[in-house]
Amino acid sequence: MTLRPRAVATGAVLLALIASAPAQALPPTSRTIEDATQPGKAYDITSVILRSAPSTTRPAVVLVRHGRKVQVGDVVDVWFDLDGDRTPDLHVNGHAFSEFTVHRTSSFTKDGRDISGKDCARLAMAGHISKVRLFSACVGSPVSFAVAVKASRDGSPERKDDWTPAREQFTKKVLAAPLS
Repeated sequence: MTLRPRAVATGAVLLALIASAPAQALPPTSRTIEDATQPGKAYDITSVILRSAPSTTRPAVVLVRHGRKVQVGDVVDVWFDLDGDRTPDLHVNGHAFSEFTVHRTSSFTKDGRDISGKDCARLAMAGHISKVRLFSACVGSPVSFAVAVKASRDGSPERKDDWTPAREQFTKKVLAAPLS
């Protein structure tokens, strides 16, 4: 008779562990990627901060910190992986003090459909920061996202481009928005 209470207790513990497992498997709500200072880069990235949206109606944010203030000719590209397959799904490209574009994509080198008019993402460059806002409901409400960031300067050679975390590689994921 002592086996039955133990089996019930063991089953209850296992059930509790299984019920809590999905919550433990979720990515964090923020992540900071530090990037070494590289004065030889055209527009040096010093860190990238990813933050999930505080609510389903607010945007997720990617903050890119640079080693100097933005200047005319600086360019920022941010690719988003929205489905976890480690290939780009969205590309935000912007030039300092100018317009930005947002494209659906499946590549780091070729953009697909332009969705700039849908207001799915916004880019602002000021001071030492480039800020991208992602409105996840506009792009299919992904559970999480990861980014690859490139900072460059018009007319500079490709070797002067600064990538974070590395050339054509994505960061680890963060939640896109709170789960309902």
